Amino acid sequence: MGKTLTDVTLQLKNGTKANWASINPTLAKGELGLESDTAHFKFGDGVNPWTDLAYAGTIVKASASNGQLLIDGIETIIYTLPQAAISLLGGVKSQAAGSGKVVVGSDGTMSVAEVPKADILTTARTLTFSGDVAGNNNFDGSGNVTFALALVSSGVTAGTYTKLTVDAKGRVTAGANITASDVPSLTLSKITDSGTAAAKNVGVAAGNVPLLDSNGKLNSSVIPAMAINEIYTAASQTAMLALSADVGDVCARTDGAGSFMLKALPATTLANWVQLTAPTDVVTSVNGKTGVVVLTTDNVAEGTNLYYTDARATANFNTNFANKTVGGLSDGANVIMSGDSLVIDCGTVS
Repeated sequence: MGKTLTDVTLQLKNGTKANWASINPTLAKGELGLESDTAHFKFGDGVNPWTDLAYAGTIVKASASNGQLLIDGIETIIYTLPQAAISLLGGVKSQAAGSGKVVVGSDGTMSVAEVPKADILTTARTLTFSGDVAGNNNFDGSGNVTFALALVSSGVTAGTYTKLTVDAKGRVTAGANITASDVPSLTLSKITDSGTAAAKNVGVAAGNVPLLDSNGKLNSSVIPAMAINEIYTAASQTAMLALSADVGDVCARTDGAGSFMLKALPATTLANWVQLTAPTDVVTSVNGKTGVVVLTTDNVAEGTNLYYTDARATANFNTNFANKTVGGLSDGANVIMSGDSLVIDCGTVS
């Protein structure tokens, strides 16, 4: 079983027709050359240059000059229409002569004696619009006609109005401005953008909307009590218990006893103070170094795991890789050897 390559694109030797003619190469025997702009192709014979080779197959296309076909570049007549006569127009029989008919003369020329329907517009007609619009123009069939139509005045004076009267046709027949009496009384439930505060009473009770006093301040009864945490220092336990501290305040003892936080009042009771303990897992040094420590391989002994060096890498590479065969590599099964058979699978278009 030979190896198979997939996802292979086979690109033929190609170029424009002009480039092939200009370079005029000699293709090897059986070698295929493609004109990229005409889709025509030739097979080489190993002897003749490109311009002396015939295209493969027969090339048929329409002539650009006289409606004939080009077969391998040669003008070829496929069918010739018979000459027109009084009753024959290129193989198509004409109608009998008469008013409104197509007449073919003995020399093959055609003429129309008269088209009766066209007589209707030999005299220009006037089209007039009336009613809600007014305007008119003449039309004789020789070209498009534009009508400048004007709306008939409704009798309403031009202006901007907030209240209108409209008839059954949608025309404005009267206009006026809205007055206070035109606005109906609305309940709060009909006003969608009033907000929830609009339905509340003012005051300081639960559910009321508080108001500012004459000094621009809120009533003290609606302001919650606030505490500001402070940090104190004390030289002894007695001094700490004598502090005017609030819940959450911290006291740093300078006698070495540590720091305490008040969890409840009164501050004079020692049990209301909680000692803050420091972490016990603090790193004091790294490999004998303190402060901002930066270690390199010069500071840490190798042990059983040796450090990388250029000399060691070169020695290991030369020793290990030189003894490997191509087939012994991790992807050696995918390597094409001289004795392998190769199948190029270009895939299937579907």
